[in-house]
Amino acid sequence: MFIGTEKLTHTYMPGMPYAKEALRNITFSFEKGDFALIIGPSGSGKSTLIQHLNGLLRPSSGRVFFDHEAIGSDKHKLLQIRRRIGLVFQMPEEQFFSETVFDEIAFAPRNLGLEERLVHDRVKDALQKVDLDAEIFAGRHPFQLSAGQKRLVAIAAVLSLEPEVLILDEPTAGLDSAGRRTLFKLLTYLNRNERLTVIISTHHLDEAAALAGPVLVLKDGCLVMNGLAADIFTRRSELDELGLALPPVTEIMHNLFEAGLPVNIAVYSLSGAKEEIMKLKRRRD
Repeated sequence: MFIGTEKLTHTYMPGMPYAKEALRNITFSFEKGDFALIIGPSGSGKSTLIQHLNGLLRPSSGRVFFDHEAIGSDKHKLLQIRRRIGLVFQMPEEQFFSETVFDEIAFAPRNLGLEERLVHDRVKDALQKVDLDAEIFAGRHPFQLSAGQKRLVAIAAVLSLEPEVLILDEPTAGLDSAGRRTLFKLLTYLNRNERLTVIISTHHLDEAAALAGPVLVLKDGCLVMNGLAADIFTRRSELDELGLALPPVTEIMHNLFEAGLPVNIAVYSLSGAKEEIMKLKRRRD
């Protein structure tokens, strides 16, 4: 098991009148190099789950694993894990505190005690990976950037630690369609070219579905579906009951199939839909 959990349960304010069980008996595993989704309606426990994956939260019971070892409470080991597992929070730009983009990205490498020369290299490399020109952006104030650029800077700040895993909580929040396309192009590159394991928590499936391998579906703190995207996204009625809308392209494929046309419903992209329609046309010709 590269990263995952075993019978993970988490209760907020245990023993108090307002105690809330946010996760209940969650068991799953992702492999190195996966592009994984954790989906579910608001309040299903997605954010709580991902905060366990790099030790920010501790289980009330059960265990969390990374690189075949259980994550414990040793502070030194937790710091090492958090360097290897980068977590980008929902709306991370709201947590910016530095005067320049450079200093925002440099904060973590400096905190590691790296020489300033190496810090400069880390910042330049991180900006290059998110396709922001260091000459243009390094000296700018983070709050002078567009929403999409702010999100890229937040990701660059995590990439400056050179992690093996990148976890993002609702990464498309506040982004327009162009910003979402840019973001998922970057995540695809990081997963396929930089070999990062990418885990996304989201309830929007439009862009993410086409990239996903394993998918977890949460409801009220419970794991209700666990499988590959090609299986999960064929279960439209179950997802509908959870208030999770399929990508529009997949909805169209489902509608065509229900109308009696022999098309593959496990299609998440325009290119895939075009291929299915061309197959249908060739059959009729």
